[in-house]
Amino acid sequence: MATFHSVIAPDHHHLAAIGRIVVLWTFVEHSIESLVWELANLKQPYAQSVTTHLQTLALIDMSKTLLNQHFAGTDLEERSKTLLNRIANQLRVKRNMVVHGIWSPTGTPEKISIMQTTARGILNFKVGEEMTSNDILDIAAEIDECLFQLTKLSFEVSNALQTKLSSP
Repeated sequence: MATFHSVIAPDHHHLAAIGRIVVLWTFVEHSIESLVWELANLKQPYAQSVTTHLQTLALIDMSKTLLNQHFAGTDLEERSKTLLNRIANQLRVKRNMVVHGIWSPTGTPEKISIMQTTARGILNFKVGEEMTSNDILDIAAEIDECLFQLTKLSFEVSNALQTKLSSP
């Protein structure tokens, strides 16, 4: 059994919720990678060679550009871009807060607080709201819902591409 010497604020419920966010986010990133492969007609092992070390925002930008190339002005492009923008601008921010923040104890045992430091032109310290493990799981559920939508969307894109290629 592993021995830990550090004293940390998150308990096993918080850690499990944070871990769920980490694992779900990995699936989101992989799904976006797969979308790029599909839209760019990249095949393995070359597809992974091209995208493996790219950051999420770069993959999202590629996806949106390729969607525009294939489906400009369509409902499919609009829905795809809306979902990708939500992932980039809302969920990624929440995920980064949870994963990269420093968790601190609060006066309530089932709650922890997060401290964030940013230095993008201005040094900024922010102590966030107190969160229970269920609050963190709510973020995980949002990510899971987007992953589900992204998976459905990827199948739709694949089918639309096949239809487009088989049309005279």
